[in-house]
Amino acid sequence: MTSSRTRRQGIARIILASLAISALALPATAASAAAAAPAPGGVAMVQSSPPAGDGGSSDPGGGGGGASEPEPEPEPEPEPEPEPDPQPDPDPAPAPRPSGPSQAELEEKRRAEQERKAAEKAEKEAAEAAAKAAEKARKAEERARREAAERAEQAAKARSSWDERGRPRQMVTVRVDRVEVVDNGRLTTLVPRRPGVLSLKELDRMLPADWVTIDGDTATVNMAIVLTPGVNFEIADIPTVKVLGGPETPDACPIYTGSGRLTLKNTTLSGVDRGGQPLPMEAAGRPFLEAATGGEIHATDVTITDMGVPEHGQVTAEPAVGFNPNSTGSLVRTTLQRNNIGVEVSRAQNVNLDGVTVTESQTDGIVLNADKGTRMANLRAENNGGNGMFVGGANSNRSVSGLTTKNNALYGLVVTQQDGAKVSGIATEADKAGGLRLNQVKNIEITDYTATDQPIGIFTHVGSTGIVLDNIRTSGGRRGVVIEKSTLNLELKNSTIEGSRVAGVNVGGKEVRINGVQITDAKAGVRLERGAAHVQLTGMTIDGGRDGVVSSAGAADVTITDLTANNVSDGAIRLATPNAVVNGGTITGGSTGIQVTAPATISAVAINGPSAGMRVRSPEMVRAENVAIEATSLGLDVAPGSQLVLANSSVHALEAVRGVFVPEGVNNISLPPLNLLAAMGVPLILLAIVLEQVHSFRQRKVGGNKKRLPPAIPVGAG
Repeated sequence: MTSSRTRRQGIARIILASLAISALALPATAASAAAAAPAPGGVAMVQSSPPAGDGGSSDPGGGGGGASEPEPEPEPEPEPEPEPDPQPDPDPAPAPRPSGPSQAELEEKRRAEQERKAAEKAEKEAAEAAAKAAEKARKAEERARREAAERAEQAAKARSSWDERGRPRQMVTVRVDRVEVVDNGRLTTLVPRRPGVLSLKELDRMLPADWVTIDGDTATVNMAIVLTPGVNFEIADIPTVKVLGGPETPDACPIYTGSGRLTLKNTTLSGVDRGGQPLPMEAAGRPFLEAATGGEIHATDVTITDMGVPEHGQVTAEPAVGFNPNSTGSLVRTTLQRNNIGVEVSRAQNVNLDGVTVTESQTDGIVLNADKGTRMANLRAENNGGNGMFVGGANSNRSVSGLTTKNNALYGLVVTQQDGAKVSGIATEADKAGGLRLNQVKNIEITDYTATDQPIGIFTHVGSTGIVLDNIRTSGGRRGVVIEKSTLNLELKNSTIEGSRVAGVNVGGKEVRINGVQITDAKAGVRLERGAAHVQLTGMTIDGGRDGVVSSAGAADVTITDLTANNVSDGAIRLATPNAVVNGGTITGGSTGIQVTAPATISAVAINGPSAGMRVRSPEMVRAENVAIEATSLGLDVAPGSQLVLANSSVHALEAVRGVFVPEGVNNISLPPLNLLAAMGVPLILLAIVLEQVHSFRQRKVGGNKKRLPPAIPVGAG
């Protein structure tokens, strides 16, 4: 309103100034018009110069006459009149008023213009201020709406994360710039934090009072912890960290890395109940450590006890330390004790296990499942409720090495469904089921493996194929190596088997080659079971034990080459397999060199010093060629109804041949050589001396040292 009134007043002033200027200019304009008007009669008037003015030209027509009219005759000049007396000067004419506005009017106009501009500026500033205020209000409203939406989204994410993680009673999500506090699924607090490594002590200051408590050398954690990308959470140099759990799943306080990093140093993490006691194995609310996709767990000089969740209902088991798909990390000089599963590496990458000891787990100690690039050294798995180590899942490029197992409830090491894997540097002892189990493996190589007092040193089964066992050492136990009937294409070489109570090697598979293996003091060196086929034994040495090689009637295509058997008590070779072949070799000592109950071919074998050289109990043809038998008692024993062809051989014994055989070529059959007889006679002489001494001793004991007097001679005799 004020601006309009001011504008109208300014316009009125301008109009009044214009009217005043017009009134002042009007008289001057009229005078000029009268002077310029022509005189009556058409004669032009000549205006005299004003007083004190210069004379003007008298040219008629104002100096602009036309050239077409004739010039008039000049009139005679009149005589000059006498000058009149001087007259006093009239009053000077008033100066004409200026034609523009006055100074006051200009000032007024300028002031009016300034007021107008000021009004316009004020109006513009007011409009801009109003627009800015409206924009600010709009932005504030939009920001509030956005913040509300973000908060709702954060709450929804927190709820979803809470649901996915078993609905823990208390949960903390650590982000790069804040910490989210979730209480029973409800996002209650957002605490800002600086980026960088976050310690347990720093986290304690951001949380409610009883969520983390630190008392001297002991910290108690009473919430689940979830890390997010870019977060590095560290628990270090706290001697004891008690991680709470309970009988129900929501009681657990696990640590999830998400895509963050968990670092543990110089500490012991223990799963305990609310009373501070170790959690029982069956508790569903035991805590655990889990590295998710993109996450990392690094532990150095750490002990982890009483953690990991057992399988219950539809909930799968959780290891104490789990490296999940596409995670990574390391465990160095770390001990895991009384956990469900000690450590599991499942489709993780480049995990380093060095100096890890896993004991007293409820199930397996260490599980490798389709992992890639895992490095391992100095691993120990003892007294676990399952296997010491289980290796399975999709095929992997990592090797298995540096493992020692003892007293595990199942096998020390299980390798299943692996193709091209390499296993080396494994030592197993006294595991309940056996040392090493190979299941559904292909093209696998086992080197530098030791089994001590195992029920089975190595067990291959369920379609395993392409196995190489090199530098295998077994001691004690029931069986050294068991090759189950579904195994195909296996080679056992350069190995030593000692003291097997049942058999050094049990063969049930096909295409089995045993090369350069030494078996000592086994009840049976090698047993070829029913179903075994295409078996080759080459360059073996069997020392002691009851039986050397025992080949059953159900086996097929058996070849024994260059066998060395020393002092095998019962029989060095017992052949019941049809068409078996024995080529080369030496048999020394024992009860029987070779016993044959099926058709066979035996050639170039030297049998020295057994009680019986060869016993034949086969209704089908047995051929012995270039065989040298030096027996102490019976050289060749052919049972009635048996068939034997003896060609170009020698048989020496006290009883060289018992039974009927078919000779071919030149055979040398006689008493044993003198050196053998001498060897046989020495024990007999010693036995005679001992018996004589015993007899003398008994005589002295009964009769004492009295001399027997001769009978009395009657008086008078002679």
